[in-house]
Parts: sequence; structure tokens; C-alpha cells
Amino acid sequence: MSDSATAAKLGLQFTETMKGYFSTQVKDDYQKAEEQGRQSGSPMQFTLTIATDDLDALITQPEHVAGITGTVTAPALSAAPMNVAEGTFNLFVENPGGVEVRNMIYRMSLSSQEGKTYFFAGFKKVDDSSLLQLWPQTTTLYVTVYAGVDDKGEVVGKGILHIEPLDFMHQMTTMKVTNAPNVEAEIAGMARFGMFFAGVLFHAYGGILVPETYFNPDAPPRQKRPLRVGAPEIHYFRTSDGVELRLIRYQGGTRGPVLLVHGAGVSSGIFSTDLPETNLLEVLYANQYDVWLFDFRVSIELPASQQQSNGDQIATIDHPEAVAEVRRLTGAETIQAVVHCYGANTFFMALLAGMQGVRSLVCSQIATNLITPLATEIKTGLHLPNLMDALGIKSLTAYVDSHADWKSRIYDEVLRLPPVPRDQHCTSPVCHRITFMYALLYQHEQLGQHIHDNLHELFGISNMATFEHLALMVREKEVVDHDGKDVYMPHLDRLAIPMRFIHGAENRCYLPESTQKTLDLLSQRNGAALYDRFVIPDYGHIDCIFGQHAARDTYPLILEHLEKTQ
Repeated sequence: MSDSATAAKLGLQFTETMKGYFSTQVKDDYQKAEEQGRQSGSPMQFTLTIATDDLDALITQPEHVAGITGTVTAPALSAAPMNVAEGTFNLFVENPGGVEVRNMIYRMSLSSQEGKTYFFAGFKKVDDSSLLQLWPQTTTLYVTVYAGVDDKGEVVGKGILHIEPLDFMHQMTTMKVTNAPNVEAEIAGMARFGMFFAGVLFHAYGGILVPETYFNPDAPPRQKRPLRVGAPEIHYFRTSDGVELRLIRYQGGTRGPVLLVHGAGVSSGIFSTDLPETNLLEVLYANQYDVWLFDFRVSIELPASQQQSNGDQIATIDHPEAVAEVRRLTGAETIQAVVHCYGANTFFMALLAGMQGVRSLVCSQIATNLITPLATEIKTGLHLPNLMDALGIKSLTAYVDSHADWKSRIYDEVLRLPPVPRDQHCTSPVCHRITFMYALLYQHEQLGQHIHDNLHELFGISNMATFEHLALMVREKEVVDHDGKDVYMPHLDRLAIPMRFIHGAENRCYLPESTQKTLDLLSQRNGAALYDRFVIPDYGHIDCIFGQHAARDTYPLILEHLEKTQ
């Protein structure tokens, strides 16, 4: 039976709560009505259940219609909550007035205890062309109330309602698929609707993991464990060179704020993945930190990852502007940061280039110096990334699905060639491709089967310009700009802030000597008291971040340094 036929049997319902202000004085402008309602103390809110007995029709038919029941509370209209009747919800109908613009439409009759009838008409306007307004557009409803049974009556008032992050997260938990024959169909139905309804927001707020591609396209989405954190705030911003980046805030308290910066070919999801029993985000949140996950231009969760970029762009634009954005949004004079791999490498470049506002740092695996195994030196010595770029290969991806074509399958056989210790052999094509791209990034025993089986959720595309710049720095054994100029290392005095380096003892991507070299240079230049370093036995590279026992072996070292540098 096809997926469509299965989905056609499914129903769906969810409950939505929105709150805001409503004015009976201003009837021709939503923003002015909202402000007047706020000033005069005229709130409006609703709790609605939206339901359909045909999920497939809701998603595929142009009108995308479902029913609405519930109550609307507006003291300016009635002393008691008003019951909803004849309610209809249209999910993402095309807006004839704009390209890539869709509306969510709410229409319903309201009955007051005073015997009056009103007609409620509301819409959300979502522009698909940019991520910058995704959160406010998805969570903002423009409301007009008419006298009578339809929108032909006199306008009684206008207002604007919003969904708070906590309410939006609760809304995702109320989502239920009805008439599902089994749990797998229920999860698939929720994932299908959630991605259509909330798009990329569903990744942060929903309870189902829906990666853009699957290791096995026929497998259903995976039920996530609930994270032990509050509702996130998602902030998109545009850099000075026009790239849309993302910050995700989890405000566990007032400590910090602390910025978490990922590496290449992954996303900030390495810090928040539910795959280990406890992730770094959860530990920091539980210790009352204001945590900010930063997705910069190579994040696999951003469209920008499809474009070519080098480390200088990240160092001189992405990192300084993200730090400035966190400082602006929090009012903090300085921040702390935990940086990993390419994110750490470029963060150090940013500091060397003069970035301000960072008071302390935890660095994972690599900083200013790059010392690699012989196999990596051979690949970079042969200028392999430049050769692949010349052949038209603009990116490499760690994603492999079970329907890969014959060229990909041959490619995956070739990927078995990089030397891997006998005790680290496995049969996963995703794992092999990750190793080809970066070297062996983890000790398999530190991942465990569950994490290893789901590596496709964490790794993805990386562009060739990034590899070319990294290869150049590997050949030089220290940070240089993308033209090979020594513009960073002369400024080691700018790294005179408290720093802790952590390095996996078995790291075969960047050898432990890398951070030791950086530590020695900085201690000589700025004094040893500012710095310390820990080599973590039996760990590789990224398993220090999301390994199954990282909460026991790695996170305490990170937390200790953040505590000392509050």
C-alpha cells in the first residue's frame, strides 16, 4: 500500500493557544489596534482544537481545510469565554498577492453569554523566501472581528495574537494522529504534518526527528526522547554579507551566556541531540546557564551550507556578528563559549582578527595549530580538495541512503581504503564516508550502537572551499587565511583570556599535539596561568561532544571551566 493511501486513512488534531491584545477603538490597522488594546488593558486569547479526519487531504488539497472547536476570550466583547461554532482552518493556502507567500486562515462564529454573535477572521502570513521572519510569521495571527454571522457585518475591532515559545512547544505535544493502524503510522503521520505545518521549527519543538534525508528512506521518522530543557527561542539573523544564520536560545538561568559552536559538516544539533542519555545542552541548562546554540554558514541545517565558503568569512563575519547578536539580545557585556573542531579553529581566527566580547573559552580538539596523522598529510599534500574542486566536485556529504545509485555504491567501496584500526572497523557506509572526509572521528565504543546507527542524523554536506582552506592550514600546520597569508598568528596577544583545551587521546583527525602546541605558544606569549589542557583517555574527536558517556567523562571538564570564569 502506498504512503499516500495509508496517510489518507489517518486523521489529525492539535490544540493551539494564542494570546495578545484586541481593540474596539482602532478598526483599520492591526499594529495600532494591538498597541491600543495593550495600553487600555484589552486582552484576547483563544484555545482551539483543530481537527481533520483526513490528514492527506489537509496536506495535499489546495484549500487545506480542517475544523475548529474551542473558546475565545475577549473581555471587550464578552465577560465570559465565547464558544466557537462552524470553525474552519485553512493551512497554508496560497496568497495571491505575493510570491512564495502562504496564509493560514482561521474563520469561526463566536457566541457570547450576552446573546451576541460575532464572526472571527484571522490569518498568519508566512513568506517562504527567507528564514529571518519564520518564527514571528508562524506565531503571529492578525485578527478582525465582525458583528453577525460572517465577514459582511460591521467591523467590531482588530488585534494581534501571538504564540509564546512554551505554548508552541506544548502545542507540538498535543498533536495526535487518529485512526493510525500502528505506532509507526502514527509517528509518520505526525512527522508529515509537523514538517508541513512548522517546517524547520518542527526540528526544535517537535517530538519526532525528521532529518531531510534518511539512511533508509523507507524507515519511519524516529521518536525523540524529550529533552530536559525548556522551550527554545529561535533567532535568525542576516550577516553583513547577506547570509542567514541561526541562534537557538535555551535560557536555563542567568549564568553565561554561553555560545556553543559546532564544526564542519554538522550543525548545532551535536550539542542538543537526544541520542545520548544526556547531552551538553541539558547539562548546561540544568546548571542554570543561558545557552545559545549557533549555526554558522557551514551548518547542515542552513541553506548557506550549499554554498562555497572559507574560514576567513566565518572568522571575520559569522563569529563576531553572532557574539554581537547574543550580547545585544541579552544585554551581557561579555559571553563565554564552547567551541569544537572547525568552529573552534575559526573562532580562534576570529579572536586573532580582533573579535571582542568573549571572556572565556572551552576549546575542543583544535585551535591555532593543526597537526594531523600521516594519511591526512598525504591527502592534503596531494592537494586532494583542490583536485576534486577542479573536477567539479563542489561538496562531499556524509549522507548515504539504502537506495544509493551504483556510482555512490562504488564510491563507498573506495571509502573503505583509508586506514582504520582493526578494532574500529564497521559496515556502515555513512561511517566510512565520514572517515574519508575527516579521518576517524570517534571511538566506536564511545558511541554505542544507538548513536552509531543514527549518525546520518548528525552529519551531512560540507563544501569544497572549506576543505581547501583546511587542507592549506594542515600543510602550514597553523591558521592562515585562504590565500595562505600569515594574518592571524602574529596576534597571539589577543588570546589572553582564560581558556581550557580538551582533546581526545585517540583523536585521529587532529592529533593531541595540536592543542599542546597551541597551549605552549599561548603560555609563552601570555602567561601559563590563563590556560589549562586535558587529554581524555579512550576518546577520539567528536565523541567528546556526543558520546554515550560524555556526560561522565567530558562535560564536567567543560562545566568546571565555565564555573571558574563566570
